[in-house]
Amino acid sequence: MQDASQTIPSSCKIAALIPAYREAMAIADVVGRTRPQVDLVLVVDDGSPDDTAALARAAGAEVIVHAVNQGKGAAMKTGMKTLAERGYDYIMLLDGDGQHAPEEVSRFTAVARSGSAYVVVGNRFENIKGMPLVRRCVNSLMSRIISNACGMRIPDTQCGFRLIRSSLVTYIMGSSDHFDFETEMLLLASRAGFTIQSVPVSTIYGAEKTKIRPVRDTIKFIKLMLRWRRQSAAMPAAAPLNPSEAPEL
Repeated sequence: MQDASQTIPSSCKIAALIPAYREAMAIADVVGRTRPQVDLVLVVDDGSPDDTAALARAAGAEVIVHAVNQGKGAAMKTGMKTLAERGYDYIMLLDGDGQHAPEEVSRFTAVARSGSAYVVVGNRFENIKGMPLVRRCVNSLMSRIISNACGMRIPDTQCGFRLIRSSLVTYIMGSSDHFDFETEMLLLASRAGFTIQSVPVSTIYGAEKTKIRPVRDTIKFIKLMLRWRRQSAAMPAAAPLNPSEAPEL
């Protein structure tokens, strides 16, 4: 793995954003491994009752704390707005539970370097050995549904490991504040004409407990897709944006 200084010119600023809730077990390791890959690691602690925030700071991250738990989407919005306002060119999103390998950040920047992608999403389906069967089936189904809605193939729409250009932020705030925001982000990006590409990433599952609530989050997903269909019927898609507008990696 090359050092970040070799893969990302100093003229382009890239920050990692880690939304975190009750991640005291893994956050220090994730922050420590992410720091060499980027210019800044920002952790948004979404009202954790444990030591997530303190451990992230001790590991070298900048930390924003929500006083109360608002949801993963809300934490992502807080972080993205902050980083865009501070002038970072790219935002690398990854989870704080260790399911994403920070050493693979260069895979995303390599795709972005081509100049055509505004969003680069991780794809775990090229190596599914570590993915539980039920989750594999659900993710595959949801990815097909969302890909159809976006009008482009996105193999793993449920992967939270993704890179976005900061110029995208104002287009993708949406109304969702929980896990469904990761889906809404893709829908809004596609509607605005942004190009979405994918890159293979490792499939990592350990002892961490999922924070997804199947019934609640399925209902949110259905409501999101119904709302999206109504809005799409009333709003034409935007023309694709000019890739030359983005800074080069």
